[in-house]
Amino acid sequence: MRIGTNIAAYMAGGQLNTVEKRLSASMERLSSGYKINTSKDDPAGMAMTQKLRTQIRALDRSSMNASDGMSVTQTAEGALSEVEAMLQRMRELAVQGASDSYTDEDRKNIQNEIDQLSKEIDRVSTDTQFNNMNLLDGTFERRVYGFDENDRMTSDVEVLYVSDSVEAGDYTINIAGGEIDTSDATIQAVFGTDAIVTKDGNKVTIDGADGFQMMFALNNSAAADGQVRFEVTDIGTMPIQVGANEDQQIRMDIPCVNSKTLAIDDVDCTTSTSAGNAITKFDRAISFVSSVRGKLGAYENRLESTTASLDNTSENITEAVSRIADTNMADEMTDYTTLNVLQQAGISMVSQANQLPEKVLQLLQ
Repeated sequence: MRIGTNIAAYMAGGQLNTVEKRLSASMERLSSGYKINTSKDDPAGMAMTQKLRTQIRALDRSSMNASDGMSVTQTAEGALSEVEAMLQRMRELAVQGASDSYTDEDRKNIQNEIDQLSKEIDRVSTDTQFNNMNLLDGTFERRVYGFDENDRMTSDVEVLYVSDSVEAGDYTINIAGGEIDTSDATIQAVFGTDAIVTKDGNKVTIDGADGFQMMFALNNSAAADGQVRFEVTDIGTMPIQVGANEDQQIRMDIPCVNSKTLAIDDVDCTTSTSAGNAITKFDRAISFVSSVRGKLGAYENRLESTTASLDNTSENITEAVSRIADTNMADEMTDYTTLNVLQQAGISMVSQANQLPEKVLQLLQ
């Protein structure tokens, strides 16, 4: 028997220390609810859960972005519904003025109301806002830049509207005799053989296949004859971030809607003939507003689906993080009970081992 070194006590103490470390870790997992509390618990699991949590927070924020985008479309669409109501009233007035049962004085009153309604449409265009951002004045419309033959920017001819089907690139038109050249050969050379031209005063609309449409306005009738090149870009639209990563966006193109883009800024209902012509103008304007409202409705429906998809993805990733990082309380409690018993047994054995040297006294008596 040796009293210099109590091997049994050392062995029992070592086992007790091991059990106490495991018991401490088990208590940490039970109290926090996580089985990964520090990187040493599971380095790979810790790295993975942090990336997943980052993605979850980004997805939740993107879902809120999509909801904000729906609010934008609802705001714009609500304003356009009133614009369409005003156009319906203006068309009604044009129908009224087209009848010769009304005098010139009556048509003057009709024209006054139409003028006021036109001004109100312009006011709605400039004053409809969301979060202090204008929605219907072309702020979030695709940018188009015009250049003359010397490659200098020009406003002599202006693009009033570009449909989504118009691809980014260069498009040219000619000015001849103070007007936009709408001859078939000139237009079809640039816009294709199926291009259809509609002329209304100083405005020209070109329709092509698959929803292609561009609307031009000649702002300067004294402009020199020549060619104007338009550069259609993909910039200027409203990006809605709907993903956790870069460039995961939905871009909303909200065209300008005012009396000029609706081609009703020069409506004249002072004669029965001009009032009759105005009916067709208002029909085209109503059709244009309806198409814009339809586009906004499509954006809203898409964003609703986007929100549902983002929420579902966030839920699934959250479940994945739970499987990796959350404590299984039933299993952990079982381990804790086992370790607690082992700790008590270890304490008892250390106590017994420390009493062994006392038996040496029996040899010394």
